[in-house]
Parts: sequence; C-alpha cells; structure tokens
Amino acid sequence: MKGDGILKKIFFIVLICVFALFFFTRQVLALDIVDEQLQNLDLNNIDSFLKQINSKYGDYIPQYDLNDLISSMRGQGGYDFGGVVKGIMKYVFREVFANYALLGQLIALSVVCSVLRNINAAFESDSVAKVTYSVVYLILIVIAIQSFSVAMMVGKEAIENMVNLIQALMPTIFTLLASIGGITSVAVFNPIIFAGVSAASTWIKDILLPVMFFTAVLGLINNISDKFHVSLLASFLKQVCVFLLGLFLCVFLGILVVKGAASATIDGITVRTAKFASKNFIPIVGGIFSDTVDTIVGCSLILKNSIGFVGLLMVLMIAIFPVLKILSIVFIYKLAGAVIQPIGEESMVKCLNDMANSLMMIFISVASVAMMFFVAITVVLTVGNVTVMMR
Repeated sequence: MKGDGILKKIFFIVLICVFALFFFTRQVLALDIVDEQLQNLDLNNIDSFLKQINSKYGDYIPQYDLNDLISSMRGQGGYDFGGVVKGIMKYVFREVFANYALLGQLIALSVVCSVLRNINAAFESDSVAKVTYSVVYLILIVIAIQSFSVAMMVGKEAIENMVNLIQALMPTIFTLLASIGGITSVAVFNPIIFAGVSAASTWIKDILLPVMFFTAVLGLINNISDKFHVSLLASFLKQVCVFLLGLFLCVFLGILVVKGAASATIDGITVRTAKFASKNFIPIVGGIFSDTVDTIVGCSLILKNSIGFVGLLMVLMIAIFPVLKILSIVFIYKLAGAVIQPIGEESMVKCLNDMANSLMMIFISVASVAMMFFVAITVVLTVGNVTVMMR
C-alpha cells in the first residue's frame, strides 16, 4: 500500500510537469507566431509616417520605434502617456506665445482706427479720414487673410497626412482581418473606407476648405463699408459647408457601422460552421487542425489590434498638433476682439469675430476628418473581435 501511494504521488508530479510544459510551450509558440507574422508584414509605409511624426514633433512627444510601439500595445512595455500630455500642453503654450505678435498687430490697428474716427474734425474733410481708415482696414484684411491662409495650409496638410496614413494602414489591417476569417468584412469595408478617404481628400480638402476661405473673405469685405453688405451670402455659404460636412460624416459612419455589424455576423457564422465541420467530419486530424487554426487566429487578432491601436495613436498625433495650432490662432482673434471692443470700432470687432468663426470652420473640418478615420479604424477592429468571439 505504501508503494502504491508513492507511485500515485510520482504519477501526479509527472502529470503536473507535463501540463506545465504543455502550457508554457503553447505560450512560447504563440509569441513566436506573433513575432513571425510581424516580420512578414510590410510596415515600411507606416514606419515612415511614424518617423515623420518623430522628426516633426519630437520636441513635444516621446519618440518611439514602430516595433517598440507595437510591443507596448501588446503589453510588452509601456507608453508614456504622461509625457505626451505634457508635450501637448507645452505645444499649446508655445503656439499662444508665438502668436502674441499677431495679437499686438491686431490691437494696434484697431486702436489706430479708433483714433482716426475720433479725430475726424482735425481733417479738412471726412473723405480724408475715410480714406485713412480704409487703408488701415485693408492692412487688417491682409493680416487676417495671411492668418487664414496659414491655418488652411495647416488643415490641408493634416488632412492629407491622415489620408496617406489610412491608405498605408488599412491594407495591413485588412490582411490580418482576412487571416482571422473576416473575408466578408474585408470585401465590405475596402470600398467604403477608401471611398471615404478619397472623398476626404478631394471633397473636404480641395472643395470645402477653399469655399470656407471665400466665406472668410466675404466676411472681411462685408465690414469695409456701411453701404455694401454680403453677410447673408457669407452666412449661406458657411451653413452649406457645415451641412455638407455633417451629411458626409453621417452617411459614411452610418454605412460603415451598419455594414460592419452585418458582415461581422456573416463571418462569425461562417468560421463557426467551418470549425464545427472540421472537428466532426475529419476524425482526430480535424480537431488538431482546428486547434492549430485557433492559435494562429488568436495571434493574428493580437497583432491586428496592436497595429490598429498604433494607427489610432498616429491619427491622433497627426491631427492634434494642427488642430491646436488653428485653435491658438482662433484664441488670438477672439482675445483681440474682446480687448478692443470697449475702445475700438464696431466694424473692427465684428471683423475679428467673423475671422475667428471662419477659422473655427477649418478646425471643425480637420477634427471631423480625424474623427471619421478614428471611428473607421475602431469599427474595423471591433468587427474583427466580434468575428473571433462568434467562432
């Protein structure tokens, strides 16, 4: 009896060792599969975008290599989000202080206009004062148009960079989505997302932004003379831009979400059916094959989510700094209007306020494109996760 007890203990110890060896072997195998899949993916375009972000905003955010960033998203290491927040705050203060010269110019011109209005009696005729006022106001228009041109250039560059990033990122995510069984999802998402990317590149960047520039110019012209008004035309064009932008976002995101939910269900049922068939109609080998496929699918899912989260982070980094730059210019115009309102001309105050509102339109456009791409990546990642959950 005593010998039987010793044999039982030895048997249990051996059994535990075998299970432990099997468990850790599976873990190592899974990590090896993820690393092998990562090496086989073409990430050069994504890596080039990350290097551009590092070179352009390296003074404000921590610099990361693409592989290190993907590893941190897989839980191997950490991302310094605190450093990113500090860098963003540093950038905001830098932009505000950099635009103090613009604030001084706006206030000085407004004070000059106010003084000219108050000393009309010193001129031989009112026409001289009006001409002088018009000259000063034209200088203000030139400064405002320069500011708007800078903001529009920043907005166009941000939209173009986001479009190029999505064009480089989505083929990789679609490849990994197809590898986990999301064939239908890839077929559905591919035309929708790339149609949205093309629309953002042409419709928003090349059509809506120039119309917004024209609207801003109309707002400036409207305040030159009391006898010539184009405020209704400017307001109409602004409302048209907002409506078209909102309509585009609603249609794109609505189709993306509805089609994504349907395709995820189809892919999940298809994968589950194939898994059931392989286990039940192919004895022994079918079960081993199914388990192997499960391991590969799980590794692909981890890699897809990691690269997707890196893409989300890069979209955020590409959008946040141009958006903050535009908002800093808006802040300067709003502050200048508030400062000169007690002493300045009403037309000047209205001009500055209209320009700030026009600049906000650029901010809304860039933020809308960033949100559109952010949601698109999130939906694709979620659909892949749902497909795997349903298997």
